Amino acid sequence: MTFRPLALAAVLALAAPVHHPPLAAPPAESKSSTATPVETPAPPVPPTPPGEEARQGGRQAIGEDVTVKAGEVFNGDVTCIRGHARIDGRVNGAVVVVAGTLDVKGTITGDVATIVSDTRLLPGAVVEGQLVSVGGSLEHDGAQVRGQMVDVPLGINLGPWNGWRDLSHGFYGFLFWLKLFGLFLFFVCALLLAALVPDRIRLISEETPHRFFHALVLGLLGYLLFGFVQFFLWITVIGIPLALILYVVFVVLKWLAMCGMFHYIGSRMGRGLGREMSLLGAIFLGLLPFALLRFLPLCIGWTVWFAAEIVGFGYLIVTRVGVHRSGTTPPAPPPSPVPLPAPPMA
Repeated sequence: MTFRPLALAAVLALAAPVHHPPLAAPPAESKSSTATPVETPAPPVPPTPPGEEARQGGRQAIGEDVTVKAGEVFNGDVTCIRGHARIDGRVNGAVVVVAGTLDVKGTITGDVATIVSDTRLLPGAVVEGQLVSVGGSLEHDGAQVRGQMVDVPLGINLGPWNGWRDLSHGFYGFLFWLKLFGLFLFFVCALLLAALVPDRIRLISEETPHRFFHALVLGLLGYLLFGFVQFFLWITVIGIPLALILYVVFVVLKWLAMCGMFHYIGSRMGRGLGREMSLLGAIFLGLLPFALLRFLPLCIGWTVWFAAEIVGFGYLIVTRVGVHRSGTTPPAPPPSPVPLPAPPMA
């Protein structure tokens, strides 16, 4: 029969592997974003009054002048170094002036800081923030400062040259620092002397209320003799080093006597306040009024301090550098005898 070959062919055809065409890869997904970053809102700018012109941004000037004219609004901070800043309009920000001059006739909404500068707030000026002036002059008659006002006048002016006015300010500033430096040296010397020779300071303190006229005369004679010796040493070339050493020794000894005087004055002031002062505390308490008087104008402070130096040098001579009493100091009262106990009754 012929159906076997046909059946066998059919079986082989069914058993053969079937090849399918490759499937197409799915298209790649593409991501797209349409979101935009959110911007931080800028702080609101104060509205410009009608009829005024507004300018934006800060202004920094070094060695140049800065002017905000009347009817003008400046939105930003103003910084002026070694220049003249004039604010006649409105500044919506802070104003900083260093080693210069500031004249304000308008309005400043922020803080004002001036360092070693002349600050003048003219009548009608308004400062809505704080006002800080360090190391310069401050005039604010008729002006409004709504914040806190701090003025530290150190008498320094490093601003532009304005004629004899700046020369006088610089001279007084130099005198101020010179006096302050002299008080600092006296303070250091008093610390050392109180630690090294406290007995001599106390002896001079005990002699202070006695023989005042004698100490004054001896102090004047001692100053004249010292000036003559210094002049003789300075006119000779070889005597200049010795003159410098003699001057340092003279100043230290003079300050030793002044420490004794100040100790006496400070002790009296402390007893008046109901307190017993220590050696160093009494010295500084007695120094305080003389230090304040030294900063008085018209040479009053210098005259008072120089008179104290003359009297102190006289007491130094009277006590022989704080080791000998003048003999007029009343001796301390002898201790009262202790009563003996009564014998027992028989």
